Amino acid sequence: MTQGLQDFSGRLLLVGCGNMAGAMLDRWLAAGLESARVAIVDPFAAPRDGVVQYASLAEWQAAGGAADWIMLGMKPQQLGEVADTLAPLATGGVHLLSILAGVSLADLAARFPDAGAQVRILPNLAARIGAGVTAVATLGNVDHETIAALLDILGRTVTLLDDSTMDLVTAFTGSGPAFVFRLIESYAAAGERLGLSAEDALALATATFGGATALLADSGEKPGMLIAQVASKGGTTQAGLDILDSDGQLAALLTNVLRAARDRGRELADLARGEG
Repeated sequence: MTQGLQDFSGRLLLVGCGNMAGAMLDRWLAAGLESARVAIVDPFAAPRDGVVQYASLAEWQAAGGAADWIMLGMKPQQLGEVADTLAPLATGGVHLLSILAGVSLADLAARFPDAGAQVRILPNLAARIGAGVTAVATLGNVDHETIAALLDILGRTVTLLDDSTMDLVTAFTGSGPAFVFRLIESYAAAGERLGLSAEDALALATATFGGATALLADSGEKPGMLIAQVASKGGTTQAGLDILDSDGQLAALLTNVLRAARDRGRELADLARGEG
């Protein structure tokens, strides 16, 4: 068992428990969080042993529900409806956590003005195995020690002074694993087209990407330095790099990918505010 959250003494409510919120919760439970301290409001979430699950906030309230920590993990468009119900309960020292794309700290403060703290969290799916990266920005009287305990168990945590860049970070790290998975998938497909079996191509692509990123993280060197250690003038690696680097197309493509994801986050924020 991963150790770290046995001392968590609050009551945690998850409103929405899809892939990302579910990955976080599973990691927390593995880290010692008592299941009896957790409640889920989501009719479609996978059940967890010992965690009480409700189909709606009304059902949770009828059962006498109370929480010290509330994490919003539903669709951003549902924020208004959820806030109408939860805002009167999110008072005093209650911490309001949000993983909603595009929903700013200012939005949270407007919707939950009496919460003790508003905390905007941007994790990614690798949190499931404790290898994620999570950006966090906060407002209010924050219990930083408990926030650190919850987030550090998910992987690396980056604390932002404010959330002005969070839409870009959402695209960069939150959506990033999907982009990397697509690159690996495409790399394997290219190998298959050139003669590898589908099984070998995927295994080799996965190991190549995994080993390269592990080496980069361990070495402390810039990517360009490691590229130079692999590529030699006129060699096979350089021949491939010449295609990747042609006319700056790769950087332009990735810039467009990130821009599209960032802009969609802003559109979702407008929808959450009822402006779209």
